[in-house]
Amino acid sequence: MKRESKRLKEWKRRWNPLSNKERNIVQEYLLRFGVDINQLKGKIIRIEKRVFLVTEDVYGILKQYGGEGIYAAGIEMGVLHDEFEPSISCADIIAELSGEKIVINEKGEQLFSYGRDVFLSNIVERGSAGEKIVINEKGEVLGIGYFNGEMLENVVDKGFYLRGKKGRSR
Repeated sequence: MKRESKRLKEWKRRWNPLSNKERNIVQEYLLRFGVDINQLKGKIIRIEKRVFLVTEDVYGILKQYGGEGIYAAGIEMGVLHDEFEPSISCADIIAELSGEKIVINEKGEQLFSYGRDVFLSNIVERGSAGEKIVINEKGEVLGIGYFNGEMLENVVDKGFYLRGKKGRSR
């Protein structure tokens, strides 16, 4: 009986546009990087607690389809709880729109990709304290970190897929 109710729940899974409150939570997070939610190309939707960025075409198809039984659509931006928890894809999407970046060297890249913190000696370019898009010297996005002025703390990185764990949440 439990198996049937789980399948039924999965089938009933629906997508929805973000409510004003949810939109404000995501907007608040993006503004940490100087990115306005309206700069994103596409529409932002929610499937359960997960937030996705979809193209206008996909959004139209979802509206036409009705939305039941949808598991995922577009690019996963993160998860909504009381706060917005970004995915690594979110870092990729906002990197081109944000000036809040920090550049680390090869040694720093290795540390960061293994979920470790990065010290000043491995930081090539930095700005003021706060959350930053972390990139290597080639300009490749590695994740999101929090720079406290002395050290870059890992928030989420591409290596967590390989490690099978999440980065640390701030």
